[in-house]
Amino acid sequence: MVNEVNILNVNEGSATDVDVREPKMKAKKVNVYYGDNHALRDIDLDINPNEVTALIGPSGCGKSTFLRCLNRMNDTIDICRVEGNILLDNQNINDKKIDVVQLRARVGMVFQKPNPFPKSIYDNIAYGPRIHGIANSKEELDEIVHSSLKKAGLWNEVHDRLDASGTSLSGGQQQRLCIARTIAIEPEVILMDEPCSALDPIATAIIEELIEDLKNRYAIVIVTHSMQQAARISQKTAFFHLGKLMEVGDTTTIFTNPTHEKTKDYITGRYG
Repeated sequence: MVNEVNILNVNEGSATDVDVREPKMKAKKVNVYYGDNHALRDIDLDINPNEVTALIGPSGCGKSTFLRCLNRMNDTIDICRVEGNILLDNQNINDKKIDVVQLRARVGMVFQKPNPFPKSIYDNIAYGPRIHGIANSKEELDEIVHSSLKKAGLWNEVHDRLDASGTSLSGGQQQRLCIARTIAIEPEVILMDEPCSALDPIATAIIEELIEDLKNRYAIVIVTHSMQQAARISQKTAFFHLGKLMEVGDTTTIFTNPTHEKTKDYITGRYG
């Protein structure tokens, strides 16, 4: 965190507006166990609005496990136990009173492999607004579908074939369809678990441009194995190693002047 403060202090103009910004989500002393396996240890991490936070680290380090904590996807794993506090707008999402369905509407998720429903492009987007009762009329639903496809950068490619199956699209288009499906229910946070790992370089570039645009409206957390991608699209980077959060700070600082030796070794390719 020292590096992050240093960067704020040397930016031109007042850093106060950035420095006092209230995080959208806060993780405090989060521990995760899979049976007897202690997978995450005392994780403290803030997720800021209108910012991309990248989670990096070698395979098995706990970054995807942490991501799934943020919308309680780990609830679906019987042997998984989560301890600690995770706050969304200062409300603990692990409180038993929390409606998990509503939580996942506020904290949406885009998975590693595109997973469109076996429905039309239109119905892929309309599904969430229908079950959450967001649209009161066919006209409102049409507007949500159109707006979501436009925000996901897909409208121009599919506007004349909304009745076609979502699975008929290319891999990159399917992933953008899944992003459109996520934002159709008006989330506040978007979680992305290696959203480009199954895509070619051209599709990856399109998704990265989309993420850059989406951060103006959402808090975004992305797990990525690509350090180049993290450097390109994130404002904050958190480095995980063996279930611990080793270092977090401004992305530029993490990649050019990390304070922890493990971070430096990972970034320079000595392991990973």
